[in-house]
Amino acid sequence: MARRKDGIETRDRILTAACEVFAQKGYHDATVEEICGRAKTNIAAVNYHFGSKDQLYAQVWRRAFDEANEAYPPEGGLGPDAPPEARLHGTIHSIVGRAVDPGRIGHAGKLLLREMVSPTDVIDQVKHEAVRAMHERMSRLMRELLGPEATDQQVLLTTLSVVHQCMAIGIRLFTGRMPPFVKFDMSTEQLVETLTNHITCFSLAGISATRENIEMEQLESSA
Repeated sequence: MARRKDGIETRDRILTAACEVFAQKGYHDATVEEICGRAKTNIAAVNYHFGSKDQLYAQVWRRAFDEANEAYPPEGGLGPDAPPEARLHGTIHSIVGRAVDPGRIGHAGKLLLREMVSPTDVIDQVKHEAVRAMHERMSRLMRELLGPEATDQQVLLTTLSVVHQCMAIGIRLFTGRMPPFVKFDMSTEQLVETLTNHITCFSLAGISATRENIEMEQLESSA
């Protein structure tokens, strides 16, 4: 039993150290040797628990994604009975928070943003599995807001429009590519709320206009 407990603790130390190193240096510049040094273990332990650097990175990324979900839950943690407009606000708050406020989830937030800015191909399947549920949930929400007559393409384009509004500013802040004349004189928490409210208002107006067009086209086609 003591040996098993030691193994679990070693595995957790490796994951924690790996998250720090991958977040700071990225996948390609991070080394297993440095991770082992921070975790106070050896390469044999990494190979035993994870098999390879790729598999270690996959486990670290999955844990970071789970931590982001806990800090900023999908749809703001609202249930399916909540009004779709409120769930859209919660969804936008979740995405904006992860992008603009990585400090709330520490190294995990920076690691997720780094992967978005410079994606690797070693965890394509892991990312696909993790993001798929989020995409499906958001697509259902968009269809609810757009109405039953919306096509799959209209749902997809609306989903992408909302997501990219949320992500664009976070990535610019993370990479330091924000124009020097653009400044936000507020706390990070206030910035998340300000952006969430603005993007929600802007998106709902666009969704409403799109739904009106869809319904008008349906009336014209049935006339």
